[in-house]
Amino acid sequence: MRYNDEDIEFANLILTDRENLDDAEVNAWMEDPEHVKLLQEFATAYQVRMNKNFDRDKEKEFARLERDFYERKSRRMTLRWSVAASIILLVGLFVGRTVTEWRDLDDARVLAKTERNVPGAKAELILSTGERVVLDRKNVAIEGLNEMGIRNDSVTGLDYATAKVEGKEIMYNTMRIPVGGFYQLALSDGSKVWLNSMTELRFPVTFTGEQRKVYLTGEAYFEVTHDSVHPFIVETPDGMEVKVYGTEFNMNTYEKGVVQTVLVKGKVGVRGGVLGKEVVLAPEQMAVYREKTGEIQVENVDPYKYVAWKDGEFVFERETIEEIMERLSRWYDVKVFYSNESLKQKRFTGAISRYKDIEQVLHLIEGPATLHFEIKGNVVTVQGGQ
Repeated sequence: MRYNDEDIEFANLILTDRENLDDAEVNAWMEDPEHVKLLQEFATAYQVRMNKNFDRDKEKEFARLERDFYERKSRRMTLRWSVAASIILLVGLFVGRTVTEWRDLDDARVLAKTERNVPGAKAELILSTGERVVLDRKNVAIEGLNEMGIRNDSVTGLDYATAKVEGKEIMYNTMRIPVGGFYQLALSDGSKVWLNSMTELRFPVTFTGEQRKVYLTGEAYFEVTHDSVHPFIVETPDGMEVKVYGTEFNMNTYEKGVVQTVLVKGKVGVRGGVLGKEVVLAPEQMAVYREKTGEIQVENVDPYKYVAWKDGEFVFERETIEEIMERLSRWYDVKVFYSNESLKQKRFTGAISRYKDIEQVLHLIEGPATLHFEIKGNVVTVQGGQ
């Protein structure tokens, strides 16, 4: 289908000036599936040109963008998210950074001075004796009284591949990630773990015995090395265990009494408590365990929404403002207040870089969610839109 000029112009307005459009008009326009496809392909074209200053010469850039769009239309490129998640999040896509751009951020930008804690690669390692080591992106060897051979790499993070312990007793170390922090860890068996803000992982310096067991509080993404003889097990404070059969998955325990497990590839078994029945997940499924009832609910999901944090992005799909602000407060170390309780239930869909200033992130949410955010120091007040 060849779109007319009016449709293309309206798609452009949704991406660049959504807050000034009439909601009823946008909703009516989006009822046509062809318009949804137009927005998806338009957003892809935007991302190619996302590093340009679009405001500098709008007419020229729009003409180039239109040409890009028609070229891409023939190749039928698609976005990573579902159609439902694509409708309003395109504003976020326009301003978001790609994973490659995130990796290329220099230290000066990540460690820029601000009134609040600056999110970035930071963590604390607690050795078996209780000694604490502050980690950052430096190439150093770490040794304690009982452990040796631990390396901290400037690119890949903490590495236990050559770690050793004195004696035969199992020695545990703990990684603790503060508010606004993240870090990557390679365990002694080669398994990789990405740790999100406000997360703690307790693990053996070297795995011994019949199983490889670690203890998680917070959120982590696991890429587990396959070993059929020695199962890999993640245990949470809520009494839930995830038994891994060589796989990639995300676990989230932020909400007290609730554990969320999303499987990206491979196979995991989820068990609520020692005597609970094991539920086996297939890729693109999520298990939600609730300690209060002991039940495990399974549903099909798009995993990227749940794992995008490790690639440097926030992805929101019709999430309430209350849920969104909880996530932002863990990352930016802010306290949130609402001028009206009803504002908590407003919803927003979008994809935004985690390495933008909080002012930029909140500005992107304001228009589509018809809200206003007032920021003073580390306090954010949510107000109704003007």
